[in-house]
Amino acid sequence: MPSDSSKLAIQQHPSPNCDERPDDIVIDTVVLHATVLNTLDEVIKHFSNPVSKVSAHYTIDRDGTIAAHVPERGRAWHAGRSKVKDGRTNVNDFSIGIELVNQNDGMDPFPEQQIEAMRGLLKSILARYPIKHIIPHYECAEPPGRKSDPIAFDLAWIDGLLK
Repeated sequence: MPSDSSKLAIQQHPSPNCDERPDDIVIDTVVLHATVLNTLDEVIKHFSNPVSKVSAHYTIDRDGTIAAHVPERGRAWHAGRSKVKDGRTNVNDFSIGIELVNQNDGMDPFPEQQIEAMRGLLKSILARYPIKHIIPHYECAEPPGRKSDPIAFDLAWIDGLLK
C-alpha cells in the first residue's frame, strides 16, 4: 500500500477490486469522486465486496480520516467507462482515484477537515507522480452526463496545486 505519504495517517483497508495497470503507463491524472455512501465504514464494506467490482485508491472521510484501498501502482476500478479531454480512454489505467464521503446531493457539505486531508494527500501524490490533471469524475465519465460527482465541490483551489 502507498504509505509513501509518510506524514499522512492513512488507514489500510485493501480492496480485491483491482488489477495491474498496463506496462509502461504514466500516472498523470487524479479523479475526484463523491461516494454517495454516508460513512467510511459503508465505503470500506462496499469496496471489500468482490461482487461490487468497485474501488478507489483512497477514500477521505468527513473528519479527514484517509483510507487506502488499492496501491497507487495498482489499477483501482473507480472511473468506469471514461475518456479525458486529450482523447485517452480507460482512465483507470493512468489515474489515481480519490473518493470523498459525501451524499453527492448538492447539499451535503465537504467539511474543512476533509478538504485539508485531501490537500495533504494531493500534495503527497504530486510529489511522487507527474500529475497534469486533477478532475472530477463527471468530467471523464462516458457517455457525458453518466456521472455527476462530486456535485457542489469547489475545484478552484486545485488548479493552484498544479502550477
